Amino acid sequence: MATFFAVEVPFNYRNTCWFCGEPSDKKIKFPKHEYEINILDHQALSLPSCKECANIVTRSAFPSIYSYRDAVKQALTTKHQKVLSIGSNWTKQELEESELEGSAFEGFKRSAWPMFEMMQARINYQGWPLVINNELLVVDSDNESFEFDGVQYVSLDDAVTHAVKTFFLDEALFTKVLSVLGKKKFSQAIRLCRLYPNLTPKTREDVFLEILDSIGI
Repeated sequence: MATFFAVEVPFNYRNTCWFCGEPSDKKIKFPKHEYEINILDHQALSLPSCKECANIVTRSAFPSIYSYRDAVKQALTTKHQKVLSIGSNWTKQELEESELEGSAFEGFKRSAWPMFEMMQARINYQGWPLVINNELLVVDSDNESFEFDGVQYVSLDDAVTHAVKTFFLDEALFTKVLSVLGKKKFSQAIRLCRLYPNLTPKTREDVFLEILDSIGI
């Protein structure tokens, strides 16, 4: 069984989500599945998270907690785009001075800017430096880049996105298979998954087990 190291939480950040700064509901493990440790650039860990940040990213297979955090931020931005657009369409003063009438509009005037500021703060939140056993968790930025077919991608995540779109892969299946095989067998993972696009959750698990059996795992 793999060991998940707990990150140290400074006193003033106790009960705080590392991803967005909201009150934390739970501690999550990263990576989500033990077999994904194969592609990590650092040790497996656990850290506090709010319920939304813990569940908003459905895909898996990230090389570091920082690339996973980027995916969480992107998902939060997409989900709360309507709230974030308030800051693009209004200023605080414009909202206060607007001549919107009716109870619904009055409620919007009162709540819109605070909602925007709260979500903006969550998206911009960077968390505290991660320390495990008194050592700062450092990930070499060069390790985040990934080369495939002669193309240097900014990260493994970008390469996965490219492969899924280019080869019409089932993303969940591909990331699971890649997690087992490791980054060095990226091409093999593509070959194994190309025949199985658009799977249901039930058939995906069956196919995943079938692939593992075919490669002797």
